[in-house]
Amino acid sequence: MKKQQEEPKRQRPPGEGRLEGAEIYFAPPPPSKGRIIGLDCHPDTFTAAVFRGTTPHDARKLSSHPDMSLKKLLDWAAREFTRDDLFLLEAGSNSFEICRRLQGLGLRAVVMESCHVGKHARTYADNDKLAAARIALVYLQGNAPCVWQPDAITRERRELLHAYNKCVVDRTAATNSLKGYLNQFAVRPGNRSLETEAAEAWVMRQREWTVLQRELLAGYYENLRFQTARRKGLLRLIGRQICAEPLMLRCLKLLGIGQINAFALLAIIGDVRRFENPAKLVAYIGLNPGQRESGRGKHVKLGVGKHGRKDMRNLLIQGAHAVLRMGRETALGTWGWKIFARKGQRNIAVTAVARKLLVQVWHLLTGNAPVELEPGKSLATKLQKLAVTLGKKLRAELSLPANLAACVLHLQTQITQHAESNTA
Repeated sequence: MKKQQEEPKRQRPPGEGRLEGAEIYFAPPPPSKGRIIGLDCHPDTFTAAVFRGTTPHDARKLSSHPDMSLKKLLDWAAREFTRDDLFLLEAGSNSFEICRRLQGLGLRAVVMESCHVGKHARTYADNDKLAAARIALVYLQGNAPCVWQPDAITRERRELLHAYNKCVVDRTAATNSLKGYLNQFAVRPGNRSLETEAAEAWVMRQREWTVLQRELLAGYYENLRFQTARRKGLLRLIGRQICAEPLMLRCLKLLGIGQINAFALLAIIGDVRRFENPAKLVAYIGLNPGQRESGRGKHVKLGVGKHGRKDMRNLLIQGAHAVLRMGRETALGTWGWKIFARKGQRNIAVTAVARKLLVQVWHLLTGNAPVELEPGKSLATKLQKLAVTLGKKLRAELSLPANLAACVLHLQTQITQHAESNTA
């Protein structure tokens, strides 16, 4: 019983303001013998409010500790508290790391959803002391949703995915900055890729550039080359992760799932066992339509895009577009075009196909046989792109064949063997 009380448990009933089917983690029950510590985290300072009680009515504030440094916080926590006490943090940029450090001291700590705690912040006054106390009081009200804390491997994968997404944004910004500068002089590169030396030489021939203008152009090109090289390096790291994880390789067999999607799926989903059925995973990503109903007069359909993991949802939408571009070559593409013909809106068909893809991912990760698989030629093309991304040097480090065709065959064999062992 004690172990069950120390670990956050997933409950079936949805919390207030949540869509039906979404995964929910509730904080453990209030400790009967210990204390409750609400912790307001900032980058450099931390404020704690210590309470004792099991309900908002009998809760009694014992002390408040403002403006502590991280070292002072950890020393104070290790000296004053035991496993009978419970630390409560609001989800933020550093809250997961603080939670892990507290747990490393042998203490109990959970991270509560920021949106749930934030609902109670609209008061006439607010500061760090009130925020720390509010976290504890919101918890004592009951049914406080908590955030799943990823394991070490999932954390690293999410960090790599975030770095790659940020690099893509920076590279696009660098390209647009260069195009914007050239547009001042009516120089339009058209479909030319500005990253090539030929395109740079073409730009230099378009007019008589001054010495200062040449220096400015050199800075724009240097930034663009840096972002391009950084993106290629992060792609190689992602490719290494895919080759080391059989489940990522198997995800490539699914329609519309490329390298980035295969890596992002496992980085974002983490342990798929926390989703009891595909509907919960669909709700977590935010591909299920929402609705608001009240009596007979209020029936509002919210559609998708207002909740869930936007980053993964966007990638799946891109994959769904690729499936529809293939036309009627696949059963899923035919199904998607039938929805398009019936509804008359492409976005509805794309979202439905993306939802189908995510359901297939859930079945694959849980050991069931997926249905919507790539044709053999398309899978070989994906694996060849993966081998090219890795490069000869990294393929040698991973003990993969140097020849592209042999490398593709080797990866296909790995996928088949893992699928057969998983089925058995």
